[in-house]
Parts: sequence; structure tokens; C-alpha cells
Amino acid sequence: MKRIAPYLRVVAGMFAAIFLWLAFLYVIHGDVAGFFLMLGLGVGLGYLAIGRLIRDRRARLDAERAALAARAEAGHRAYLAGDPAAFAPPPDPTPRPPVRKGVVIAASVAALFVVFGIITDIQDGLEDPGEPDATTSTVPPAGAPASRTTSTTPAAPSTTVAAATTMSTPVSAPTMTAAAPTTNVAEAAPTAVMPDVVCMDLQAAQDTIQSAGVFYSRSVDATGQGRAQIVDRNWVVVAQSPTPGAIIGEGDAVLSVVKEGERGDCS
Repeated sequence: MKRIAPYLRVVAGMFAAIFLWLAFLYVIHGDVAGFFLMLGLGVGLGYLAIGRLIRDRRARLDAERAALAARAEAGHRAYLAGDPAAFAPPPDPTPRPPVRKGVVIAASVAALFVVFGIITDIQDGLEDPGEPDATTSTVPPAGAPASRTTSTTPAAPSTTVAAATTMSTPVSAPTMTAAAPTTNVAEAAPTAVMPDVVCMDLQAAQDTIQSAGVFYSRSVDATGQGRAQIVDRNWVVVAQSPTPGAIIGEGDAVLSVVKEGERGDCS
């Protein structure tokens, strides 16, 4: 049992890291019950993994301090009694337990496994662990037209002020008309023509919209899972709103995306 106990601690530590990562995912998706469940499992397995190591190290340090204090007291008494043993060299320190190479290799492999899983989750957009797989969700086909939105620009109102002056003579005085300056409300926000970005990767679609004159566009998960687009180049635009040619302003462009390799990604 003593030979396999270190490997069991490595396995417990690996699963502790996995459960703690799942607790983080539940937090960012607002699942409080799942967070506390995963946190409890992670902390419990973490204690099984390193709790005994911490206790053993603390006991060894306490024993070394107690031995050093006892030797100092014995040396002091021998010095007062004139015993030459008080001037003897100190004993060798307690050797530390050897590190087993197999345990180090197993811990390294487990750590790489956990890191690889975390990186994969980040590239997949930090999916909700409680949601079904994205491949089983309904995704609009690549050629499906986006919902048509008609954008209209309201005409700027003009203000006309008429002042009529009546003269005392029977001859009517001319009417004076002063036209107030016309303000176009469409000039208050930058506008551009919406380009066709369907089947582009999200990064290229955003760059194309920015080149058209609008800096800010939005993207949503077309599967309805609410996944975040962490690496834009790993997502493909499957639908857009409004349609190409419409007038848009900042934040008007909405791009529906799926992960590269999922159904409906134009491949």
C-alpha cells in the first residue's frame, strides 16, 4: 500500500484540479449549486492529495526543532559542569525522504492532462458543463438568409419662424422669414453599409465591418448555448443581421457564429 499511495495522491490531485476548473465554469455560467458541489469535491480530493504531505512535513520540522532545543539544553548543562561533551560538533541533519522518479513522472503527466483540458475548454468558448453538446443543437444552414431588417434614416426637421409686421399705412408690409439651421440626426452617429460576411471566420468578418466604417459589432452563439467567443478565428459566421447593403451604426451588426468544424460552418 505504501508503494502505490503516492500514485493515488497524484490521481486525487488531478481530479481535484478538474473539479476546481468545473467549479469555475459553473460560476461564470451562474450555476451556484453546481459551483458548490464541484468546489466541495475539489477541496476534498485536494486534501487527500496533499494533506498528508503537509502533515508529515510539519511533524518532521517540529521534531527537528525539539531535537535542536534538547541538544542546546544538554550542551549548556555540560558546559556549566565542565564536561568537554559540550564542545562536540552538532549531529548531522535528518535526511529528507527520497523523491521517487515514477511519482514525479506521473505528476507531470497528470498536470499536462489538466492543462490540455483547460486550454481545450478555453478554445471551445468555455461551454456550460450542464448544456448539451453543440453538435446536437439546431444550427441554421450556411446558405440560409438572415432576417431582413429595413433601416430608415429619419429626415431632419426644419424650423421656420415667420414674423409679420403690420405697418400703420394701408400698404401691407413684406413678410420676413428666417430659416433656422437644419440638424441631421443621422450625422450624430457614424453609419456604414453592411457588407456580406457570411461564411467568414469571425475575426475576418469583424475586420471587414470595421473597414466599412463601423468599429463595434456583436457576435452570438448560433447554437443558443451562450458560449463566449474567446479565439475569434475559431468561429465561423453562419448568419448576419441586418442583410448586406443595409445602413448600420455602432453595435447594429449582429453575427451568428458556430465553432469551426461544427454543423453549418460552411465547410
